[in-house]
Amino acid sequence: MDYTCQGKILEISDKEEIFDAIDELKVGMEVSNEAEAYNLCNTYAFRKGFSIRKGNIRRDAQNKVRQRDYFCSKEGFQSDEDLCEVKKVRRLDTRTGCKALIRFTVDNGIWKISHINLDHNHEFAKPEERQFLRSGRHIPRVRAVFKWINLIGSQIIFGEMVDQS
Repeated sequence: MDYTCQGKILEISDKEEIFDAIDELKVGMEVSNEAEAYNLCNTYAFRKGFSIRKGNIRRDAQNKVRQRDYFCSKEGFQSDEDLCEVKKVRRLDTRTGCKALIRFTVDNGIWKISHINLDHNHEFAKPEERQFLRSGRHIPRVRAVFKWINLIGSQIIFGEMVDQS
């Protein structure tokens, strides 16, 4: 992935390098697609101690993405629900009406940061709590394979190995 900021290109090969390279986001930074835009915002948010979620998306007449917003996960407020309706699990309301957002504008396939508001109305997660941020959680590929093996069961795997030899 390449990130461009005021003519400087940062070559990024893995997540650790991204954490070291992206200290702050600036209007004008460019990425080449939506996945890179999300990863850039998510990496920045994780490093600072907050979580993001995808927000508004605007499309042109040909249904191509023209603009995409990424909000702080604490943006807005929980909608009023029917309190008489019984739910199995009541989740804690964590939205605080935070106005922080990062807006990308797409022009000729290039995703460019066009607006940034990084004013949060809540505290950030401490470094030891960041692993629990929703948008920062991920399972590395090796762990996912072990989880899959555990679900299948060792008898089936060893049986397949015997059949193949």
